[in-house]
Amino acid sequence: MKGLKNIRARFEYLGALGVCRLIGSMKRSSLASFSRGIGWIMYHLPGFGSLCVENIRAAFPEMSEKEVRATALRSIQNLLLTLCEFFWIKRHPDEFESLIDTEHCRDCCLKGLEKTADGTGAILVTPHLGNWEFAGRTLSTVFKLRMATVVRTARNPYLDRLVSDGRRAGDVKIIYSKGAARAMNHAIDDGYTVGILIDQNTRIRDGGIFVKLFGIPVPVSRAPAALARSKKRFVAIGTVLRRGDRFEAILRELPKPASEYESDEALIQALTDVTEEFIRMAPDQYLWMYKRFQHIPPDADEATRKRYPSYARVPGANFFSLAAKAKRRAEKDM
Repeated sequence: MKGLKNIRARFEYLGALGVCRLIGSMKRSSLASFSRGIGWIMYHLPGFGSLCVENIRAAFPEMSEKEVRATALRSIQNLLLTLCEFFWIKRHPDEFESLIDTEHCRDCCLKGLEKTADGTGAILVTPHLGNWEFAGRTLSTVFKLRMATVVRTARNPYLDRLVSDGRRAGDVKIIYSKGAARAMNHAIDDGYTVGILIDQNTRIRDGGIFVKLFGIPVPVSRAPAALARSKKRFVAIGTVLRRGDRFEAILRELPKPASEYESDEALIQALTDVTEEFIRMAPDQYLWMYKRFQHIPPDADEATRKRYPSYARVPGANFFSLAAKAKRRAEKDM
């Protein structure tokens, strides 16, 4: 069985490698047309467009049904275009800086550079918005920051290697999410600026904390706040939005230093508030094809529960506690 899985993984890798080389050989102007066509097909497949529609309805109840569906379609097309650009830029790295407008983030980033000049690291977070894969690359390539990026490991080790190679552009250091806390601590102490995607579901037992996004409680990793507050580091949130055939890099510093927030929850909520502000700038560039509103807090009132999409559920005890998970496993083994 293990041998068959390995063979399958290798075939998946070879297929992906062929697609990457095809994308790399295309003109950049062709990527958008390619992504629009494939995105339109994906939108009409079960489980893709419908998931996006549910999420957008929950986040933007004021949108008309026509606007919701149009936003969902463009969101899927943006996802595909982001993937295409990720592999295309590997073949055309010299063109990267000409694509990015950094005027609106330069001052904030220079403050971060000042904070890191003495060898101490900073923390920068970003959502799955615009081309999120270009966020870390902008900081490492344009601003010459020593970057360390936290990523999740792909199930296929060969595909993981392929994607990770693309993320290492500009000597970016890769930190895998499993056991990331210790690695992030070391990276910051070594003078790296740590980049973290802030909008992924994190179980409470794994360090998650419920904060509100579009008025809906969602579990977010407390890691950026815990690091920033305990180590008194510079923290900011940024994104790279599409502006026609180019990109605008935006970086926003919080209203006050991380150490002045009274709790991790307060700091994470502040970062999430800016995340929501960014998403409202370009909702069709956000990754809605993800069960972001999956977990309902047990103490949520009825009005709040009605805000969630149909796929949402109150999580079990093992979502909150490792002890509960161990107990459940022991009961199954009996």
